[in-house]
Amino acid sequence: MQIRLLACLLLLGLTGMVRAATPAAPLPIEAFFGLPAMRQPELSPDGSKIAFLFPKDGRLALGLFDRKTSEGRIILEAIKENVEFFFWKGNEHLVFGGDVGGNELFFIGVTDLSGKKIQRVMESRHLREQAQSVASIVSTLPLSDDEFILAGYFISRNDWHAEDAIQISNQEVVARYNVRTKARSLVFTNGGDYDGFFTDNDGQLRLASRKQGDALAWFLREPGGKNPLVEVARFPLHGYAETWEPLAFAADNKTLYLVSREEHDRGALYAYNTETRTRGPAVFVPPAGEITNVVMNRAHTKLLGVAYLSDRPQYQWFDPARADIQKTLDNTFPGVTCHIVSTSADETVCLVYVGSDREPGAYYVLDLKQPSLTLFKRIRPEVDPTRMRPMETVNFAARDGLSLQGYLTRPAGDGKTPLPLVLFVHGGPFGIRDEWGFDNEAQFLANRGYAVLQVNYRGSGGYGRDFINKGRQQWGRAMQDDLTDAVKWAIAQGIADPSRVAIYGASYGGFAALAGVTLTPELYRCAVNYVGVANLEVAFKGYGGDAFMTAGRFDYQKTWVAPDSAYAAATSPLNFVERIRVPTLHAYGENDARVEFKQWLQLRDQLEKFHKPYQILVEGEQGHGFRNESSSLKFHRVLEKFLAENLAPSRP
Repeated sequence: MQIRLLACLLLLGLTGMVRAATPAAPLPIEAFFGLPAMRQPELSPDGSKIAFLFPKDGRLALGLFDRKTSEGRIILEAIKENVEFFFWKGNEHLVFGGDVGGNELFFIGVTDLSGKKIQRVMESRHLREQAQSVASIVSTLPLSDDEFILAGYFISRNDWHAEDAIQISNQEVVARYNVRTKARSLVFTNGGDYDGFFTDNDGQLRLASRKQGDALAWFLREPGGKNPLVEVARFPLHGYAETWEPLAFAADNKTLYLVSREEHDRGALYAYNTETRTRGPAVFVPPAGEITNVVMNRAHTKLLGVAYLSDRPQYQWFDPARADIQKTLDNTFPGVTCHIVSTSADETVCLVYVGSDREPGAYYVLDLKQPSLTLFKRIRPEVDPTRMRPMETVNFAARDGLSLQGYLTRPAGDGKTPLPLVLFVHGGPFGIRDEWGFDNEAQFLANRGYAVLQVNYRGSGGYGRDFINKGRQQWGRAMQDDLTDAVKWAIAQGIADPSRVAIYGASYGGFAALAGVTLTPELYRCAVNYVGVANLEVAFKGYGGDAFMTAGRFDYQKTWVAPDSAYAAATSPLNFVERIRVPTLHAYGENDARVEFKQWLQLRDQLEKFHKPYQILVEGEQGHGFRNESSSLKFHRVLEKFLAENLAPSRP
């Protein structure tokens, strides 16, 4: 019956969202980097409302759309905070979180649908110099209308039962919070340096991990709440591709679905029996790429499928009914990516994301009872997909024979003339990757007349643990060689004009841009360093390098960056500024929690010492990347002018 109803969707006259591309005239910068018209929509459990983030006075506010009345209104307007996420609790409350000024010290709050009854539940806390505790969501408890689980430090003992208040003083805790009663109940007191907490569907903490020397140990707790954590597995500590990655409990709270790398370098999906403490045979081994998530029904009684990412997002479906829904969606929207992102509690109403390399994304409401498929909102309605450029998958070999993959976005033109090229380097660097889809930066640059090359250099995620390991301690070395080889490949293919190549990146990408013009100065016409690391030695002297890989987790600096200061100094761009031959552009936020602002101050002194031409944009209320709309637009206006002056874009 459901399949027949879904087939009726094809009668709605919907066609593919992307038609043949036409020559792209310049679009306003706001079309690419203004705040999106809508972000992260989520259906209420009863399916009658959709909550979403939308722009208000340069920040993202929390809004609500009533499907019955077709009316929208604001719930919560951010004053200083950047609202980053939210989720429903029942049909009457929303949990939300964000930070202030890009400092990445998150707070967590609750609001009713009027926005007048706001509860500030937990804030991140500075513990001591160069250390902090970040408030985080452990589980949204999707099957509960009232409660969710969070971790962090509760500074006050107020609202706690007396026996719990004694335990939580100055300790990190995992706790339940009830949005209706505001009651807090202790789940776990973290006196043993555990992390990676994982709960079952009832909200009981069942799994945690802890560093044990050079290993990561996994601890299991039987249901009941007060049972001790018992070690069940121990594997060498990796940092970015751990041997186990728990994903979800089945409805029985006994079966744990997890990705394991014990037998497969890229990981495979297994069902782990927490009663017998045994792992069954592989449920699914991705034919390419890596598993990103499991897809389960709302009640967690069925494993519907597995999502994995190769050069594009892919799905393997186990449930025939869910496979039929996906097939109908794929037929309705050919040539693009579409998937269900949110459902009502009874799973009869779904929110469907539809997007591609040329479409920033749109959300449709799929009502299986009607049946009907209607547009809710587009993320960037000012972007015309027909004027955007396709993202091509490219493959080539590095100098040592390692197979590398990336993406090429070309500007409109005849495709025969070598183009000015921007090598756009992703941050991270480890475990992060570029992927197929709409990329604001790539489309903006292509719209301005540049070819854009994005490379998943060694150390990137998505290609297995061995591929990540090849980037270990290779900052400015083999990882940089991969980027150099990518440029030379593009030149040899006739894609890039060798006299007009720029390198641009943020975070690690900023380091790569600086390394490019100091270690291979002959290759680039100009460079753009956005919140990048300039001095690798700083990582050995204080907090920095990777704010999420602190000494308590493992020695990130020595394990992944360089074994010692001398090794780091050999490829620190700060030490080779004298070699720079071309103009450079730099941008930093003073509130950066990952790359300390003093990195820029050191770099500035060296640029001036050697009289190197540079431009700088500093934003005082921004952090690791400019999230404020005005700051982001300002940066990209400067970027546009800088590249036009130094790279001369092609014109169709």
